[in-house]
Amino acid sequence: MDAIKQYMQPKWWLIVVGTIFTIMGLMTYINGEGSAKTAWGDTVTDNDIFYEKAWAANILWVAIIALASGFLIEGRALSIVAMGVSGGYIVSFVLVYLAGADLGYGYLEPVPAAPGIIAAIGLFTSGYLHLEGE
Repeated sequence: MDAIKQYMQPKWWLIVVGTIFTIMGLMTYINGEGSAKTAWGDTVTDNDIFYEKAWAANILWVAIIALASGFLIEGRALSIVAMGVSGGYIVSFVLVYLAGADLGYGYLEPVPAAPGIIAAIGLFTSGYLHLEGE
């Protein structure tokens, strides 16, 4: 278990996840039309582009909180924040999946969805493993 805990440090998971989510969010926001086409196919409306950009903005708040927490918080509080941020993202993803699973939304397919979910699960696990100290 000590070997796992060594690699599951909440500080570094928060910084890495925050960085990845910042890149993902900015790329999606900047390339709103391309993101909408990936999600919905070639025929997209301005509303589809808006929704992709709005979702990207939601990813950015997760990224900002993760980065700030990774750099500014220590100890048990860091573990709690890691679990809270990642748990909130997982709940949000599940709700989006339930709302859009039958619509053919491209980003809910396993390959595009996997990196964010894996990152969130890793972040949650890192917080849980260090909840009791250090």
